[in-house]
Amino acid sequence: MTQPERRLRDPFESIDAPPEPERIGPPLSFRTRLTAGLVAAAVLPLTGFGIAVLAIEAASGNLDPTFGPLVLFAIAVAAVLGVLIAYVLAADLTRPLRAIAAAVDRVSAGDLSTPIVVYGDDELARLAESHNRLADDLGRRDQELSRILAALESATPREGVEWLVNRAADDARAAFGMIDATILLGDPDLAPIQEDVPGEPRPARAILRVGHEELGILIGRLPATRAWERADQELLAVFASGIAVAIRNAQLFTRVEAQNRQLLELDAAKDDFLRGVSHNLQTPLTSIRAYADQLAAAQPDRRLTIIAEQSERLSRMVRQLLTVTRLESGALRPRTEVVALAPRVRRTWEALGGSETPFVLDDRSSGWLAVVDGDQLDQVLWALLDNAVKYGGGTAVSVAIDTDERAGRLRLRVEDRGPGVADADRDRLFGRFERGGRQAHHEGSGLGLYVSRELCRAMGGDLVLAPRQEGGGAVFSVLLPGETPSES
Repeated sequence: MTQPERRLRDPFESIDAPPEPERIGPPLSFRTRLTAGLVAAAVLPLTGFGIAVLAIEAASGNLDPTFGPLVLFAIAVAAVLGVLIAYVLAADLTRPLRAIAAAVDRVSAGDLSTPIVVYGDDELARLAESHNRLADDLGRRDQELSRILAALESATPREGVEWLVNRAADDARAAFGMIDATILLGDPDLAPIQEDVPGEPRPARAILRVGHEELGILIGRLPATRAWERADQELLAVFASGIAVAIRNAQLFTRVEAQNRQLLELDAAKDDFLRGVSHNLQTPLTSIRAYADQLAAAQPDRRLTIIAEQSERLSRMVRQLLTVTRLESGALRPRTEVVALAPRVRRTWEALGGSETPFVLDDRSSGWLAVVDGDQLDQVLWALLDNAVKYGGGTAVSVAIDTDERAGRLRLRVEDRGPGVADADRDRLFGRFERGGRQAHHEGSGLGLYVSRELCRAMGGDLVLAPRQEGGGAVFSVLLPGETPSES
């Protein structure tokens, strides 16, 4: 016998199609048929007796002319009395049925606490007993369902699979009144077979199934006197399915937690690597720049100038990496001071060496001063002006400084006349190591805008990209806290 053939199938596992309703008697109500039967039982014997007497009298030739009408009158009176008595008897006999119908309506409405009492040992008494037993079973299953829902609500994936398995076994024992219960994960066909022996505890089982996948099986034993119907088995199957979903969620949660821990470890290792590389590069770059300046001062040479420019460029990239690590570790703290924006912009532009690019500075600050960290502001200005030169395609770069008196801050706008930023790149442009699609051919670390915005926010301001305008280039606005001339 192969392993799949050993599998003990539950008697309730296959659910047949609902049978056709059984039709009892003619298409008349029970009360109508009962009344008609009582009337017939009262009138038919008298009618037959009268017809027989009339036939005997007529055969003997002694028929009294008044006897026939008298018999017909008696039959009519008997019919009327029979109808009245039949109506009264039918109402009395159907009263228990009406009580049972009202009780069924109460059960349908959720009231399971009122049993029906019908005296005797006839069909009506057995019907009332069946109803009371059904109400008790429904009440018991409602309690089981409440316990099942409470157990499923308390199943949290954070506790792990082992905790869920142990807790689910305890919940199954409490909810279904089992003697013992066990959950086995794996192939249900490998679970031990439990035979149903009369007088011994009854076996119960349900497969832990998620969709078409079987995660395991729930096995338990019930008291020998415990009734176990199809509805009980379906409730157990619902409980097993809910536990299977909880177990699968716990497995996925454990996997995601492990992946998150691994990502955090990789991110920390990356930050350590960047920090170490940045510190190790800063010292030789400083030496290269210093020696290049000394040699250029002694004997001017274009090659020495290129060495100095490239070393300075690489030094700025290293400073960006250092700033990123300090931002993410929370170690960056701005040291605020009061500065004028226009001189800082001019000094940064001159240091950038963009003399071949037209430049316009429109200062409408009216004596307002920015409350910022000077070094961090220089880093932001350098990144924005450098981007405007590189991505503007040699077009004019303009800087406008104005005030927002209501908000108490300064606004610095850097604008170029290049192709601008594509709509597809706007959402990700301020991410780490991100650049727009049109700028992919340019050199750069992809950290300039990310670092600049984080620095602006650390100083109490922000860096935003203005909406795209047809025919216009990229427009970046730096928002910074400011002081009026009277305050300063």
